[in-house]
Amino acid sequence: MVKKTFFRESTKAEIKEKNKIIIEELHEIANIKQNEYAILYSFIPKNYENSRKFMKHGPEVKPMRYYSLEHALKIRKTPVQLREEAFNKINSYEFCGYSFMPLGKDKRKRKVSLVECLEGARLFAYSHQTNAKIFVKSYDKPERVDKDGAEVIVEVPSRTKKERKNKFKLTSVPIKDSQEKYAISLNFGSDHSCPSKRFNIRYKYSSDKESSGIINICAHDIAGNLQLIEQELNKNKNIIPLQMCQFAIPTQQTVDYYLKLGNNVLIYDDNLKKKDKLRKPNRAEKEISLWALVKFLGHDKTFYATEKIKNYKWKS
Repeated sequence: MVKKTFFRESTKAEIKEKNKIIIEELHEIANIKQNEYAILYSFIPKNYENSRKFMKHGPEVKPMRYYSLEHALKIRKTPVQLREEAFNKINSYEFCGYSFMPLGKDKRKRKVSLVECLEGARLFAYSHQTNAKIFVKSYDKPERVDKDGAEVIVEVPSRTKKERKNKFKLTSVPIKDSQEKYAISLNFGSDHSCPSKRFNIRYKYSSDKESSGIINICAHDIAGNLQLIEQELNKNKNIIPLQMCQFAIPTQQTVDYYLKLGNNVLIYDDNLKKKDKLRKPNRAEKEISLWALVKFLGHDKTFYATEKIKNYKWKS
């Protein structure tokens, strides 16, 4: 499958044509210039068999859990406030994502990787900077929407050429201002099933305290939710979907850093049979690198967007 130009990254050969530099820390990737590249030794934690195992079973950042609606109404902190607290407290960067837990009968943890947050923001920007629009239609009229949230039909363009749009439904989306909005946002769900979800099968280790039942949030879910936020702000001046958004929205500074991960970094991997032992960063290495940036700069400079993300620059 060939990616559309908007989503294309430099090949290994193209990166090697640039000027090689040396960096000491992961967050210094931000300082690499467009005509430079750095080689890093693979930094997946050694106690995981491979990068996929790390992304499934690695440590998560866990914003404070609400255990009941009454608890949520006592604290009254929005998702972004909870993320800010949790992101600013991290003393490591070897994380596979962050998670939140629903209230009610559904006990499946929702897990979000920063890579998917970036890719969701990229899809959203693509839809506004090209003719490939994201379509959203919310069903928010019934009386139950105050307690259960809206159901939203979404169509999101593909990132690969000649592939049809992804059409799916988002559930438990907070649209109206009510006390239940805290519970609604934690129960966010989707019937979307792309390869990144379908093949992300997770069986718990014997030491795991939580069940194997996990809902992995993907870039398509996030892009669709971002478009709903945009639509509600523009048409109805409704801030509730943004206020209760469970997804970390990157700053342009974080986008620039992410682009350098794909266009200016190579990984030395001794397990490779290739003579130069070099490859591009995998998902786990990109995820860990993003958390390294969060640890260095803090939440607000990395995932508290103050500009219109539809206008972000995605070309390095």
